[in-house]
Amino acid sequence: MSSQQRQQQQLSGISQSSQFEISDQYRSDQFKDFVRTCLNGSHKDSLPFPHFAFTDFLANSSVLSDLRRELQSAAWVPKCNDLYSLSQTVDLADFQSDHYPTLCSFREFMANEVRKWLMVVTGVSLGERMALTGSRYSSGDCLLPHDDKLEGRAFAFVLYLSPDWNESDGGLLCLFDSDPAKNYPTDVTKSIQPRENTFSLFRVQHNSWHCVSEVLSEQKQRLSLNGWFHYPPEVAVVAPTGPDSAVEEPVARIEPSMNITLAEVNEWLSSNYIRPGQHRQIKRIFAYKSELSLQQFLNAERYNSALNELEKAQFECVGPPHKRKVWRLVESSLEQHSVLLSLLRLFRSEAITLLLTQWTGLHLYDLKKTKREEEPSPKETGGGPAEAGEPLKKRRKPGEGEGTTSRERATEEGNVTKKVQIVSYIHRFEKGCYLMADDQLAADTKNNGFCLDLMLFFGRKQECSAQNGGFVSYFAVGETDEIMRVVPSMNTAAIVFREPEVLNFTKYMNHRTGDDRFFVLSCSFFGISTGESESESSLNSAEEGEEEEEEEEFEDEEEEGEGGGTDS
Repeated sequence: MSSQQRQQQQLSGISQSSQFEISDQYRSDQFKDFVRTCLNGSHKDSLPFPHFAFTDFLANSSVLSDLRRELQSAAWVPKCNDLYSLSQTVDLADFQSDHYPTLCSFREFMANEVRKWLMVVTGVSLGERMALTGSRYSSGDCLLPHDDKLEGRAFAFVLYLSPDWNESDGGLLCLFDSDPAKNYPTDVTKSIQPRENTFSLFRVQHNSWHCVSEVLSEQKQRLSLNGWFHYPPEVAVVAPTGPDSAVEEPVARIEPSMNITLAEVNEWLSSNYIRPGQHRQIKRIFAYKSELSLQQFLNAERYNSALNELEKAQFECVGPPHKRKVWRLVESSLEQHSVLLSLLRLFRSEAITLLLTQWTGLHLYDLKKTKREEEPSPKETGGGPAEAGEPLKKRRKPGEGEGTTSRERATEEGNVTKKVQIVSYIHRFEKGCYLMADDQLAADTKNNGFCLDLMLFFGRKQECSAQNGGFVSYFAVGETDEIMRVVPSMNTAAIVFREPEVLNFTKYMNHRTGDDRFFVLSCSFFGISTGESESESSLNSAEEGEEEEEEEEFEDEEEEGEGGGTDS
C-alpha cells in the first residue's frame, strides 16, 4: 500500500460522532495537499502566515443552535485589561455533561476526531492537551494585536456560532503582516468574517500576529468556541521559527532644566496651586491617597491657547500596534514662539519638580536648607515629619516585605541618590487609540525605581465616559485587579505615585467615542526619593515668609540659568 493510500485510509477511517461530523469536503487527498502546501509557504493563504477559514465545517449544521443555546446559558466571566475586553467561560473540560451535554460532546469531538484529522492533514504531531473555551464579544469589545505564542501552542482554532453576521458588525479576525527584521506587526493584510459554522485555524509561530476588531453592532453578540491544540511534551516545536520581537530603543529621559521664569509659571498655573498656603492641604490629600486630581490646573486663558494650538498642530501615528496606537505631537514642527513649547518647557523644568515636591512631600527637588538648618530638628522640637503618600503598590503575600515600608525599600534600593529624570509626550487620543502596558518597564522594575506620573488633559468635551475607553488604568505586574483608574477630565492634572511593579495602560477607545478626542500632556518622573518630607513646622510658617522663600527659589533659578536656555 502506498503512502498516499495509507493517508487516504486514515482520513476516511477517522471515527465520526453521530452528533458532530467534519464535512466531507475537508477529508479528501486534494484538501490535504492544499493544507500542506499552505503550511509550507507556497500558497496565497500562507501569507501573512499560514491560516485557514473552513466554511460549513460541521456536516450537521443543526447542532449549531444547540451549541449556541447551551453556551448562552453558561456562566460568563468579564475579562478586561490592556489587551482585550470580552467575556469568557471556563474551559469546557470543567463543564458537567448533565447540564451541558452538547458542549461536552463537542469537546470530545474536538479532542479526538478533530485532533486526529488535523494531524493527518497537516503532518504535525499533536499532544492530547487542548484548551477550549467559549468567548462572547459584545458591542465595543475587541482583542488587540498579539501572536498567541505561549506554552507549546501548535494551532489556534475558532468555531464561529453567530448567525447572520455581517462585515459591518465588526468582530473580524484580522491578520497582520510583520517587519521581518524586528518581527513587529505592521498592517492588516487579511480579514476573516466570523460567519456561522466557519472553522478558522492558523499555525502559532513567531509572526502569527492577529487581532479581533471591535464589535460595532449594538444588537448582536459575537459567539465562538475557541482554543489551542498543543504539541506533545516530548516533541520539539516544529513551527517555522524567526526572531523574537525586537526590544524597542529605551525612551529618552531628560533631567529637569532651569529654562523657565517665575513669570511664566505664574502665567500658566492657577494661583490656587502656586500659593504656598495651599500646599499643606494638597500634601495632606496626597499623603492619604497617593494621588491628586487638581482641577482647573492651568489659567483659563493659557489653557484655551494651548488647546487651540493642539487642534491645529502636527501629530504622527505611533506604533507598533502590539504596543500602542496613538497620535504623538511632532515637537519639531512647532514654531519658535509656540504656546506648546512654552508649556513643555514648564513641565520639563525644575520649577515643576519644586512644585511637585511641595504638593506631594516627595523629593523631586533639593529644597534650600538655609533657614531649616538653623532651626531645631524635629527630634529637638518633638515635631513629627509630614509623611509623603505611600505609592500605589503590588499586593504582597503574607510575610512578604513585612515590617518594611515602601519608603524604606526605596532607601534600601538606593533610590534616594538618583537624579530625577523625565519622560514626557503630548498625545492625541481618538477612536481606535490605545497604549498597552510597557512590558520593557515591567522587565526592568528594579532599575526603574519609584515613579510619579502627571497627566494633564485638554479637550472640548469636559468629561469622558469610561464606557468609551480612553481611561488610564493602574495595575500590579502579575496581577489582574485594577488598583485605580484615571478618567480624563479637561484642564485637570492627575498625579499618581507608584511602585516599580505598578504599571499603567490607556484603554482602547471604542466606536462610542464618535468624533470626540482629547489631548494629554503625560510626564513620568523617575528616580523619586521617598524619604521624609519637610517637617510640619516648616509648613506652619507665615504665608508671607513662605511666598518670599518660594520666590527666592525661582529667582535663583533664573539667575543661575540666565543665558543658558533656548528661546521659544
